[in-house]
Amino acid sequence: MSAPLTLSRAGGIAAAAAACALVLSACGSPSPSTPSTGSSAAASAADDGTYNLGLITPTGDIDPLTTTQVDTMFAVGLASAQLIIASPSGKLEPQLATSWTPSADKLSWTVTLRSGLKFSNGKPLTAADVVSTFDKILAPNSQSPAQSSFAGIVKSVTGSGTTVVFRLDEPYSDFPYLLTGANTWILPAGFKDTNWINDPVGAGQFILEKYTPGQGITYKKNPYYWDASAVKLAGIDATFYSDSQSELLAFQSGQIDQFSPEGDAQAAQAALGTSYRQQRAGYAKFDAIVFNVTKPPLNDVAVRQAVAWALNRHAIVQTVYGGEATVGNDVATFPDYAIQPQGLTARSADLTKVRQLLGNRVVSFTITTYTDEQTYAQLIQQQLDATGRFSVKLDVLPEAAYYANGSDSPWLTAPVTITDWADRLPAQLYSLIYAAGSSWNASHYANTQLGTLDNEYEAATTTAQRQTLANQIAAIEWTDVPVIIAAFEENDVYLGSAVHGDFPNGEDFSGGFDFRGITVSS
Repeated sequence: MSAPLTLSRAGGIAAAAAACALVLSACGSPSPSTPSTGSSAAASAADDGTYNLGLITPTGDIDPLTTTQVDTMFAVGLASAQLIIASPSGKLEPQLATSWTPSADKLSWTVTLRSGLKFSNGKPLTAADVVSTFDKILAPNSQSPAQSSFAGIVKSVTGSGTTVVFRLDEPYSDFPYLLTGANTWILPAGFKDTNWINDPVGAGQFILEKYTPGQGITYKKNPYYWDASAVKLAGIDATFYSDSQSELLAFQSGQIDQFSPEGDAQAAQAALGTSYRQQRAGYAKFDAIVFNVTKPPLNDVAVRQAVAWALNRHAIVQTVYGGEATVGNDVATFPDYAIQPQGLTARSADLTKVRQLLGNRVVSFTITTYTDEQTYAQLIQQQLDATGRFSVKLDVLPEAAYYANGSDSPWLTAPVTITDWADRLPAQLYSLIYAAGSSWNASHYANTQLGTLDNEYEAATTTAQRQTLANQIAAIEWTDVPVIIAAFEENDVYLGSAVHGDFPNGEDFSGGFDFRGITVSS
């Protein structure tokens, strides 16, 4: 299998919910943001400009329900639409839906669609299409990564006309954010999604006109899009590239209008000089150092805490992420989630604390990971060994071997591992990383109190209640430290000088791959 929640351009399961903010019981229909028109130069830019986009060549099927590659999601998302999208700051915004309201008992959410919606073929989009799409996602034999986002949460989906009702197994205040997740694009009822690329019907900002395997995709503006007047581009030409380096060269030469750095952002910036402007697009993932708490010496909480206090997190941000990351504090809450834990001491490299926790012991263990995490693993090894209190070895495997199928897979059983996890809601991350019954709980950690608090958090409806519970949850994660989260990697996009305007909701699935207000000058 691939990485459990990776959102890398190379692949991995990306059934991720958006970076999240608070959803109160009275949640209704926020007004859509007004896309920026950018500088005065944008006003003179031709409204019929064509945006040149670079994508990594897909290695699998381009199927809206099952695709996992970020670039393939981009290819789908340009021609598709979700019920709700989220801004990089975590604000929910209407897309195909205009409102989302919980019932009094919090066991259902009613979503109201816009009236007069149409697919790109001109046919009406109604509640029946939404129900059909989610029936496919939730089906027992579903191959959609999105199924894991809704499993144990959504009991059924019904609807008629412009009203859709999601019935839940238990109260879940953050439910609307699940609707912004990957693979939740609305498809026509009865449509064979596996044939989508040959008949790409969607409700997005663009219509997929031509797909040439190994070469690229051509899009034109969708006149049936619900906010078509805000889409200024005449179309998008997407060219496939074999790797990021080829894409970087194309950006340097002006063949494409944007570039998303992967890996060493500082090297990319040095290569580009000043011939670009940078836009933040939210957060991509964190790389978790996971301790198997059932195996010595990691079953000793003092050892785990000592590792956490030994790390120079700012050096990790600079060396591993090229400065494009935010320091983490071992709590699974992304920095753009509205409710941030309070009251915790920020961990930083502190040799005095390490010595207090370990005494005269020298602790030995091996970190097992895969090739994409090798730079991170080597830096951790160097930092820990430099304290004189650790002796660390590395076992770097091919990705396929690290994520081998079965319960004895190295990423699930090795004493210490490094695994990347994409942006999800805190409650989702709890259920996957910390919950005792989770098949992806590589730490084998369990804390009954943490589970109880998480359930109370999702049932709570006021800001004060949720803040108090978030603080208590974070305190347990920080103290028990079954997982170290040293940094949150940022999503940044470099734009060429021909691009005018700011992307209103970033450039990912949670923001709807939103090009409203963007123009390109010749």
